[in-house]
Amino acid sequence: MDKVPKTEIEQRVNRLQSILVEQGLDGALIMQNVDLFYFSGTIQTSVLFIPCQGDPILMVQKSYQRARDESPVKDVVPVKNKNQIGHTLKDYGFNRLESLGLEMDVLPAYLYFWCQDAFKGCRWKDVSKHIRKLRMIKSDYELEQIKKAAHILHKGFTDIRGIIREGMTELEVDGHLCLIARREGHMGILRMRGWNQEMTYAHVLSGESGSAVTFLNSPNGGNGNTPAMAQGAGFRKIRKNEPILIDYGAGVNGYLGDQSRTFVIGQLSSTLEKAHDCSKEIHRLLSKEAKAGAYCSDLYHMAVEVAEKEGLGDFFMGHGEGQVRFVAHGIGLEIDEYPIVAPRSKEKLEQGMIIALEPKFVFPGKGMVGLEDDYLVGSSGLERLTPTEQAVIKIS
Repeated sequence: MDKVPKTEIEQRVNRLQSILVEQGLDGALIMQNVDLFYFSGTIQTSVLFIPCQGDPILMVQKSYQRARDESPVKDVVPVKNKNQIGHTLKDYGFNRLESLGLEMDVLPAYLYFWCQDAFKGCRWKDVSKHIRKLRMIKSDYELEQIKKAAHILHKGFTDIRGIIREGMTELEVDGHLCLIARREGHMGILRMRGWNQEMTYAHVLSGESGSAVTFLNSPNGGNGNTPAMAQGAGFRKIRKNEPILIDYGAGVNGYLGDQSRTFVIGQLSSTLEKAHDCSKEIHRLLSKEAKAGAYCSDLYHMAVEVAEKEGLGDFFMGHGEGQVRFVAHGIGLEIDEYPIVAPRSKEKLEQGMIIALEPKFVFPGKGMVGLEDDYLVGSSGLERLTPTEQAVIKIS
């Protein structure tokens, strides 16, 4: 298995330490799996202490040996339970910690209260936004992992074209996509940070199921096959001359690729073809305009303007209560990373960000069409990382 290079971990820790100094904090306790992996290279049950200066300390409950093998952090220490953490830090000379950072956007309340009890008199500050902004800019190593994920997605979209046929259920297609992705090295999970947001590796949405509204903060939802999941593929059979929207994700060494394509057996209606052409036009426009220094809110309004000019504004990024107000999102270790290309975003794009641009159109009772691709932000525009042709994929 590939491991995160030591230089990557050291650079990430150093950048966070600069932020801790700016915020007047003595250090931070990192507990969430994704952030833990980002700063230590392992997700073994641990608490990572990053001081404002000096080496981090990884305190591991389970599995200590795996953490030692996986993480390049120098100080990896076994602890029986959380109550040993304070004592361990004192053993390393951290006797008086007056202010610490926590990932308060994801930390369970009981852990916050435990922190208050375990570190009496300590001042706590939320550093989650700082961590997420730090993670926006991808290194060459991170870019390579996302490119590997994009290769898996391209393989899946290429192979599934020869498998889909009339009368198959959405779940059958979903199963084939899973087989392809796992065979090619997909890690088997897509992580999301948002509260109660969950994502499968694929949404296979045919016909009217592509217009089913659900809880997910996404233009696409689907009926699923149970209220316990309430998204994605169901038992609906695929028919001729209707859109089959496949939103497909894969992860390599923690890093995700996210891509959507529209398939059809036969021919789409003129309305759906027009909407798909509009999605492609938004990609073309933003590929030039979404360069380093561009405001995310301006880019969102550009996309909306294109949709409205074509008379498709009511169907852009969902319909009715299912309409969402963004057109692109950052991607990396989580599928809902910063930046978000949305009307109220104050963020500017920066070189090295990776975004998933997904202008989609949802028509009640008819389904969904659109394109989603991953792009690297550069000084003169976007570089597409997902290589599949930007077209409706027709199945004979």
